[in-house]
Amino acid sequence: MKPLALGAVLFVALRYFVRIQVDDYHLVLLTALFPWIWFQTSVLLATPSFASNGPLLKKVSFPRYVLPFATILNYGMHFILAIPILVILLLVSGERPGLEWLIGIPVLVAVQLALLMGVILLIASIDVFFRDLEHLMEVLLTLMFYITPILYPLDQVPKSWKPVLLINPMTSLIEAWRNLFVLNELPGLDLWPALVFTAATVVVGVTVFRRLEPDFADAL
Repeated sequence: MKPLALGAVLFVALRYFVRIQVDDYHLVLLTALFPWIWFQTSVLLATPSFASNGPLLKKVSFPRYVLPFATILNYGMHFILAIPILVILLLVSGERPGLEWLIGIPVLVAVQLALLMGVILLIASIDVFFRDLEHLMEVLLTLMFYITPILYPLDQVPKSWKPVLLINPMTSLIEAWRNLFVLNELPGLDLWPALVFTAATVVVGVTVFRRLEPDFADAL
């Protein structure tokens, strides 16, 4: 209900007050907002997953990466359970989900899971030693929200600014989600920025986590 309520507020504000002229704007907005909420909420809540569980990390031996991964999966399930809402909105608008969803959804879920795990392993590990990172992430995610094509489709962005937005890995991922849900288009080569960034982030995140993990107990 959270992304749906937020989407309703944004739709009214942008469609009727700012007067964004985009066909089926409610679908354009919500098909991007739902996966974004999964990303944003997971990052915000999983960043302190190591730092806020000091007693548990000191007393119990278990794979510590389970803590942030549980948060990612939890909100990933929220996202999956929200997809029927999109289906209803599509049907009301005269559109229908295609068989492409059976391939596209698992592919994009896997990419977003990997991206989230890489990002969160990195920042959650650093957060153990620099707790102000939690507050910095709130600011960065707010900035990232506006430079990701959520409130607007990428084709509405001036050509000179598109390369700048594509540096953001969520741009191509959000566009892939939108094209799948609205146009029944499978992810294609346009997804490469997200794939490259995801691969790099997973490598960096796992490396940093492994190097810092032995010092977690002392730092906490």
